[in-house]
Amino acid sequence: MYKEEIPLDIPVVEADYETERGKPMPSINHSYIQANLIFALRLHFGQLFNIVSEVDLNLPNAKRPTVPDLAIFRKQVLTLSKDVTKVKEAPLTTIEILSPSQTIEELTEKIFENYFPAGVKSAWLVIPSARTLSIYTPDERFITYAAGKFTDPTNGISLEVDAVFEGLV
Repeated sequence: MYKEEIPLDIPVVEADYETERGKPMPSINHSYIQANLIFALRLHFGQLFNIVSEVDLNLPNAKRPTVPDLAIFRKQVLTLSKDVTKVKEAPLTTIEILSPSQTIEELTEKIFENYFPAGVKSAWLVIPSARTLSIYTPDERFITYAAGKFTDPTNGISLEVDAVFEGLV
């Protein structure tokens, strides 16, 4: 078996997640909820939308580039030969999952100063400790769900709140 050796005199530098993405390191619950959302959205709405995670948005009219936990785009064909590292097209919806070291105010500021000025139609804010999901729209309205089915009025996506928090007690 071939094993490549790394010379010991070459320093190994680990990227600082928070500096690189401009947001806190996610927790295990955060990651689990993100996976639940990806699964449910792809399962029920994958034919209508592209659901992507951790994409670098460099949007016009936004105060700064930003990386949402998830972004929902209109369905389009993606090609392996034409990959993009900085997306300049506003997604229809962004999804932010509150990390333990973040405040709700930080995320709502991100939503209203970066996403909505760039043309995002809705933003979801998931608060794991409260088991809630709020849907914000550019007119500064929001609806918070703690149980049952929620529906995003801007894109028609409808899911059960329990699907978001499935597997967590």
